Amino acid sequence: MRFLIVKDPVTDVQRSRAVEGVYEVLHKFVDTQIVSTDDLTRSVLKDDIIFNLAIGKRNDFLQGDIAAFCQMSGNEYVGSPPYTHYLCLDKFATKQILKAYGIKTPQGILYDGKTFRGKLSIPAIIKPVAEGSGIGIDDKSLCYDVDELKERVVDKFKKLNEPILIERFLDGPEITVGVIGSENNLMVLPELEIDFSNLPEGIERYYSQRVKENFGSQTIYRCPSDFNEKVRDRIRKVAIKSFEAVKARDYVRMDMRIVNEIPYVIEINSMPGLDPLTSDLPKMVKPLNKDYEWLIKAIIKRVIEKEGG
Repeated sequence: MRFLIVKDPVTDVQRSRAVEGVYEVLHKFVDTQIVSTDDLTRSVLKDDIIFNLAIGKRNDFLQGDIAAFCQMSGNEYVGSPPYTHYLCLDKFATKQILKAYGIKTPQGILYDGKTFRGKLSIPAIIKPVAEGSGIGIDDKSLCYDVDELKERVVDKFKKLNEPILIERFLDGPEITVGVIGSENNLMVLPELEIDFSNLPEGIERYYSQRVKENFGSQTIYRCPSDFNEKVRDRIRKVAIKSFEAVKARDYVRMDMRIVNEIPYVIEINSMPGLDPLTSDLPKMVKPLNKDYEWLIKAIIKRVIEKEGG
């Protein structure tokens, strides 16, 4: 048995730390190598297990492609199947699936460069339909005027050249929830509440790119949240139902806002970050008195058991 950790040829500090962190856990008990996406097809052996941490470039859907490659080559792999990655990389499509399963999610419509496909309502937050890490979300993303909203959406489309999601902004506490496991062996990690009240005056109170990248130390994180047990139980049930609706596997993270004690799913990240220092999933295991090594072993438990390890 050998693990291949797949990384981007060029990556940022957080992704590099994630690759190093996962490697440090795995190589203690199993043969483990790190390969670039450029070398994957030349390096992979028949019995290798793939642990992909590469996200690729904008709009190339690489994480879904690598899962599809693993299925076609017959290699076992950590994480969700191709369907889940392709679906969750499209925030609008994810909403349609969630709604079909009776899961509450904010109303959203698309602008495709020509037409607003649906009725606009305010307040609304605008975001690219297929980006993560807050990319394309800035201090001008929250709009309270329809004319201003239209102007900003058109401008955002021109800059990013991809469909723009116009989503009803819910003014409630924001949380992110991790789920690990598969099928009937799922575990919802303690939810992480994200409190923007301590940010400097004039900085937006939502997860924009600059808030994520520049104001992490001034953002208040509570894990678990301060919600009562009734709300926390609702969060756990919605998290599991959402995990199952998108046919996820091994680990995902989903963002929610809580309005009148009801969880609304904003989006689902099918391959959340695993940087041991800054990523959300490692923060969520601390209230369980668990560490990063425990988290990685929990994520790979299914493949290890399947391969007889």
